[in-house]
Amino acid sequence: MIFPKGEVVHKNLSTAYADLSALLDTLKLEGFSGTIEMDFPEARGFLFIDSGEVVNGEIRTGEDSGRVIGQEVARTLLAFSKQKDGVFSVYRLSPEQVALITNNLNHPILFKDLSTHFVRLDQFLLKLKEERHTGFIEVMTKEHHPMGVLFIEGGEPVEMFTTPKTGSSVFGRMSIPIFIENATQKGAFFNVYGKEGLPPQVEEIATDKEERILMEEEGGVPAEKEEGFKEILLLFQEFLSSAERLVDSLSSGGTFKKAFKKALIEKSEEFGFLDPFAGEFEYGNGTIRFTGEAGREDFARGIIESFRSAMSHFEEELPREKMVSLKLKAGIESFLAAHRETLRTMGIEDMISSLIK
Repeated sequence: MIFPKGEVVHKNLSTAYADLSALLDTLKLEGFSGTIEMDFPEARGFLFIDSGEVVNGEIRTGEDSGRVIGQEVARTLLAFSKQKDGVFSVYRLSPEQVALITNNLNHPILFKDLSTHFVRLDQFLLKLKEERHTGFIEVMTKEHHPMGVLFIEGGEPVEMFTTPKTGSSVFGRMSIPIFIENATQKGAFFNVYGKEGLPPQVEEIATDKEERILMEEEGGVPAEKEEGFKEILLLFQEFLSSAERLVDSLSSGGTFKKAFKKALIEKSEEFGFLDPFAGEFEYGNGTIRFTGEAGREDFARGIIESFRSAMSHFEEELPREKMVSLKLKAGIESFLAAHRETLRTMGIEDMISSLIK
């Protein structure tokens, strides 16, 4: 979760000089409510304190590690604090704000890095309302900088906080409509947390582009597709739609679809599942529909090799636009920067990077 920063009480205290155990004793005597944020070379953690008592905590040990949550985190952080190369900061929050955070800490992530290019945040919230969802949504800018967190109970947005670049986080449910509008208009990524096992209706809208990738009950991605295939589709849907917007902005429209279809035909012998005449793969209006048989790696390679061929056709179709290839490569670099961790995890970062070499 993106955590709020309250009023600064202590900032960047070094563990070489400050004693965390003694600080906790002092905060207990004062009846303090808020958070302690701690950074060490091998770990990052948070303690949540309500009326002087540690009520919850979170720690991560390593960039790719999972979260450890619970009051036992305090013991782990106390052990880390014996080292001399850590720093910690203390922020004051109200008891109600601390309770809001700690009550939501255990929610697992359900949807990660949904883009407002494909999923309208306001429509998504309406679907969560229908399903009486309880959890929270953390929102990031297009550059993945934290914007804020929206809390939902029984389908209703009940509170939120924003995370300005400087100063304390700002809480206030009255700002929810403006926050949603800004995220929708400016573009954002968001992660959805809540109880596992969301009904299919909520799964459905998470694969939308207002409009959605058709799922198995309507002849879309077969249920037996390997794990992560839906995420591959969403990534390439964003990749292709971004390129389409750029190419068609330089022409009268339709240039991208024409050139990409030509490339698919050229590559159909090697990647038969992408043959546009076979009807297994369709791309249109920024949406992918795929009913064919292919593994994630083969599917990714097919799209990338087809796109590589399409790039030469874009130049043929737009002879006056000498910068079209450079503009596309700049767009690919932005896509890589926004999704590098996910692409690396799925083993396709190098494939996409090859398009700009």
